[in-house]
Amino acid sequence: MKIGIIGHLKHPIAKPFAGGLEAFTHSFVRYLINRGHDVTLFASGDSDSTLPITPIVQRATVNESRRRLGHVHHEWIEKVEDDSYADLFVGLGNQDFDVIHNHSLSPIPLRFASVLPTPMLTTLHAPPLPRMLEELTNRADTQCGNFVNISHANAGAWRPYVSEQTVVYNGIDTQFWNSGCQKPRPQKPGQQNSSQQNSRQRRAICFGRILPDKGTHMALDAARLAGLPIDIVGPIADAEYFNQQIVPRLNQQASYLGHKDHGQLCELIGRASVAMVTPCWDEPFGLVVTEALACGTPVAGFARGALPEIIDDSTGRLAEPGNIHALADATKQCVSVSALQCRHVAQRRFGWDQMVDQYELLYRNSQVEVAA
Repeated sequence: MKIGIIGHLKHPIAKPFAGGLEAFTHSFVRYLINRGHDVTLFASGDSDSTLPITPIVQRATVNESRRRLGHVHHEWIEKVEDDSYADLFVGLGNQDFDVIHNHSLSPIPLRFASVLPTPMLTTLHAPPLPRMLEELTNRADTQCGNFVNISHANAGAWRPYVSEQTVVYNGIDTQFWNSGCQKPRPQKPGQQNSSQQNSRQRRAICFGRILPDKGTHMALDAARLAGLPIDIVGPIADAEYFNQQIVPRLNQQASYLGHKDHGQLCELIGRASVAMVTPCWDEPFGLVVTEALACGTPVAGFARGALPEIIDDSTGRLAEPGNIHALADATKQCVSVSALQCRHVAQRRFGWDQMVDQYELLYRNSQVEVAA
């Protein structure tokens, strides 16, 4: 199929990824190409040049705002992105795509969906966004194309505005993440032996962007209560939060290792005995959870957002949101969870093959709807 992928424009679709959506889009495009599809990615010109990029802005808008204006100017960013997406859709009417797949988090594609001669599918990667809700309120959601959500929890939040949504969990490259796993493989899921226990460093890890929404400071506090050393890994997205809440908590038992590439991160996760996930908001999905599981590392986290859909007692433990003592108890319990079971669940439920199979079916169905 000939597929147009609309990326978001705030950050380049390139390594080191600014966040999960950039990483997802990068891998998704590559996977579709590997399956034989003809893919065009509409994104910023500073994205990975090895991808089939058609730039709709020269540079990603957040960095360009800093370069031009000296700070992140949200109104300027919105204006640039709105104009760029509008120009894109004027041109799309003259191009022969089988399907347009929108990952932009912008209201503008929704506005143009009903006049586009090509079926459009929008994946809702975020909670309800005010500008997208305004667009949906101004027109029937059936005029805005078809919708996919990345979890049942996030679909519930969107349901008052989008009546029909198909839930497709985000996929990860389970083979890649499993490659860094340092844990031996017992014969059966749930089987635990002394060699597996010894291979795991009794050490926690918390990885991903560092900002208040991720609750990194609570992971540090819970690890200290649990008596486990912890590594913090990821880009500093909020310098003030990092300096005020993270730096004072660092010591010989709690280290900040910086922003690592995926290969280095894979090894660090694979050696840890538990990954801590501490969202302070309702995470729509949480790629870090499935990446940890694919490395054979159980997850201790707060039971909010999509985490209860991903984690059960066979792959980790969940605690009451914001309860540091309960999270510390969950962290200690995770040390005995089977690495093999974690990897098995990641591969069975969250592999790329399963996800892309579902999207290909949706692409074909959308073509049938248009033909009818």
